[in-house]
Amino acid sequence: MTTHQYTQETNEERLIKDVVVLAGRILLESGAEGSRVEDTMTRIANNLGYSESQSFVTNTMINFMLHNDTNPRIFRINKRETNLLRISRTNSVSRDLANGEITLKEAYDKLDRILNSRSLQHDLVSKFFAAAIISISFLYLQEGHLIDIFTTLIAGAVGYIVVELLSRKLQAGFIPEFIGSLIIGLIAILGHSLFPDGSLSAIIIASVMPIVPGMLITNAVQDLFAGHMLMFTTKSLEALVTSFGIGAGVGTVLLIV
Repeated sequence: MTTHQYTQETNEERLIKDVVVLAGRILLESGAEGSRVEDTMTRIANNLGYSESQSFVTNTMINFMLHNDTNPRIFRINKRETNLLRISRTNSVSRDLANGEITLKEAYDKLDRILNSRSLQHDLVSKFFAAAIISISFLYLQEGHLIDIFTTLIAGAVGYIVVELLSRKLQAGFIPEFIGSLIIGLIAILGHSLFPDGSLSAIIIASVMPIVPGMLITNAVQDLFAGHMLMFTTKSLEALVTSFGIGAGVGTVLLIV
């Protein structure tokens, strides 16, 4: 049996791997679609003179090879969030490096600062009002009744905050969305009993919109169009589980009450 002998990589090749994998890690952890991550990693390597580079990502792993005679670099992704600011900043570093405006070492330092910078965290009060505005907006799109505004506002905002708090504690899917939609259903039914002239279905649909996995669904569709079937499958299943949790929570309330 023959074994492939890898050549000793140079310091420059090691630094290129560090830059490419770090850029891919930031993008993947920040919620970018798999096709974007692979494209960015490949473009960086191509612009640095390595046209034979290979990159492959899933929702939990990055695998990158600079050329056929070098060791592959593998990195496991342990956390994921939605952070469009980090995605934008990483893309800017990639473009600057491709245009020759920064050196390889400067690119690595910038990416390292992006990785270690604190995420833009909004307080729960801001998220409460944002979720309330989203819920009211969808109530308007459904031509809901004016009398349902207060119930929709409270149900959507409280439900989103419950999901947010549980997600921080549990780090698991389905359960936060199930409990959050359960509370949304209870508030919606209570509000509709106090103001029966409105529409219960419009209240519930508008109130669950802040916790619908829109980013996951969008990324899954983009990966589908890009031919990245593995990422499409995993993200679609994750979105499906989240959506099932929302439906199960609302359905449980409607069956019990």
